[in-house]
This record gives sequence, C-alpha cells and structure tokens, in this order.
Amino acid sequence: MRFFHLADLHIGFPLKNGENNFNFQNTLDFVIEKAKEYKVDLVVIAGDVFHKRDPEVRDEKLFARFVNALAESNIEILIVTGNHEGAPFRERSIHLDLYNELPLKFIHISKMPEVISIKGVNFITLPYPFKTNILSKEEYRDKSEDEVLNILNRRLLSIVDELISEVNSEKNILVAHMPVSEGVIGFEQYINFSKELPLSIEELDRSNIIYYALGHLHKNQIIKSRKYEHTFAYPGSLDRLDFGEENDPKGFFFVEVEDSLKAIEFIENPFARKFYTIQIENDSSFDNINFEKIKDSIVRVVVKGNLEDEGKLRTLIDKLKNSAYVFTQVIDERDTGAVVLSSVSEVDPMKAIEEYLDKSKDARLKKLRERILEEARNILGELNA
Repeated sequence: MRFFHLADLHIGFPLKNGENNFNFQNTLDFVIEKAKEYKVDLVVIAGDVFHKRDPEVRDEKLFARFVNALAESNIEILIVTGNHEGAPFRERSIHLDLYNELPLKFIHISKMPEVISIKGVNFITLPYPFKTNILSKEEYRDKSEDEVLNILNRRLLSIVDELISEVNSEKNILVAHMPVSEGVIGFEQYINFSKELPLSIEELDRSNIIYYALGHLHKNQIIKSRKYEHTFAYPGSLDRLDFGEENDPKGFFFVEVEDSLKAIEFIENPFARKFYTIQIENDSSFDNINFEKIKDSIVRVVVKGNLEDEGKLRTLIDKLKNSAYVFTQVIDERDTGAVVLSSVSEVDPMKAIEEYLDKSKDARLKKLRERILEEARNILGELNA
C-alpha cells in the first residue's frame, strides 16, 4: 500500500492582520496533485484537520472540496480526530460526523479507538485521548490530574493490545493524535491548554505494528524505537502557524508498506507561509537584512541591543510597512525601558493586544496568546459585522 501521512492541518487558524490574500486551497491542491503523481491508495490525517471544534462554513467547504477531489481520483481518506476538533465527551457531535451520515465508502472518520481495514492493511486508531472522559466517571473524581493521566495512559496501552488481538495480520499501522516523550515539542505547546503525560515509544512499540502515523507535535520528525526499530513519524503541521515555526520545514510523508515499512519520504509544502524575524543587535545588523525575503514573508523586528542611530530603526519600519508581505510588529527587548513601536500610525485594537502580549513577561499570557487573540478577533468581528 502507498499512502500519504498528514497531520495538523489546522484549517482556519488565525491569520495575521494584513494577510488578505492567504489561501489554504493552494496547499490542499498541492496534496491532491502529489497524491495523483505518487499514485497513493489512501490519505491518512492523524488529527486536527481544523483549528477549532466548530469551524467556519467556508473552512468546511474548503475541506469538502479536498475530500471530493480525492474521491474523484479513487483515493480513500482516513481521519483520526485530534484535540482541536474531537469531542471531550464522546456523545457530543462534531462537524466530521456529517461524513458518517452519508453513504460514502471512501472516507473513514475515527472518533474512538478501533480497527479500520483498508486494502488489506489494518489501521489501529487512537484519537486524541481527552482525560475528561475519565474525570466524568464517579470513581475517578477524587483523583489528582497526574493520577488520572497515568490511568489514561495505562488504558491506552491496553486498548492497543485489545485491538491488535482482534486482527490476524502482521500488516498493522497505528494512527494516533498524541505526544510521545521522545518527541520534540514545537509551537503546539502554545495552542494546547491541557496538561499531558506523554507515553514513551518503547511503551507503545509492538512487534506487529509496522508503522506509527502520529499527529499533535508540529515539528517534522522521525523517531526509531530501540525494541523493534520501528518508525514513529510526525509529519508536523502542514503550514506554519506563527513565528515559532519560522525555520521548520512543512509538509507530509509518502509512505509505502508491504510486510514491513518499505519507504518513507518527506514532501515539503511549497505554499507554507513564510515568517522572517529581523534581529537587530547593533547598528551593523541593518546591513544584514534580506530585503528580497521580506517581500513574501510575515515580518517582525526584534531589537536586542542598543543603537547609536535610532533613526535607522524608524527608517526600517517605514520601509517594512511598504514592502513586506505582512509587517506585524517591533519587539524591543532592550533594558532601556523603550516602548514597543507599533507597525501602524494609528491605534489598531488587534495590534495593541498582540504587542501587549509579546511585550509581557507573564508566562501565562504567553501560553494563552493564541486563545486570547482568537477571542479578540471574534469580538472585533462581531462589532464590525
């Protein structure tokens, strides 16, 4: 079998003020084009198709066109729900339930652990494990959060073993939206607000699981287990969400399996948003700015050292306003008490909030940054409607 392994599309993630021509359709069209080129049988999405549990209609339509294009090419699709779109309580309906209500044989939506067989391969699914499913039960309500997380992990491991025992095949692939302790954490730490206790890949490793298709960690990475030398792969988020992912490659994996993993190849997304942080250490830093790069990048300036000529900074800001794809802000990290300079001449509410959050040294505000910005956008959108 040949398939694509994607994760963390986050369709509908908050855009920067000024990103007026951003179109995620370009990225989805690229996946479709490559799926035809590589002649894949299946597209696996290991969670977080959308950025929020109740996506905008325009984002749902965008994804529906993607699903339809795959179907027209006779390519199946398997989706395991993540923390951004899954339901903390299983009885709650989510947007992806719509596909299960239609007589569509080419799309598989997994909200609960199960085995889904596609073209002779068993896909063992582990959607994002919300601890609220345990906390809601009377016998666990007096337990601490760490105790609940340990119970949850033990349950996950037993579920994997139970599901494997139901199949008589060595062609098993685990698809899960979860962190592992050996994984490198990326920007997702700022948009996930639940405490997690990651399992080790050595705890998850099973002799008859030939590939681990993971989602949740936004950094592209492949980890090999010691026990069976299996591949635990995170393609990472399909696009860059913020400056924390500025230098990260974005894309997805092409995977081919037979009785074992035969091939894995990373395919980079050429339409991923570009971010560029201009770091100003001293006056000579202005000579090292890549002005070609700023034309198609989301740009910010971080001032780290004192300047002999402050006029250079103001000249740079004026130039960035006119020539950058999007200019977001100037962050002044000097100890001079200097105020963060706004990228606009009049007060913009979103800019003021962004600048305040970026300047603040409160770790709680840093962690809640994206949630605060998203709520602010929603409120301002209602006021401007």
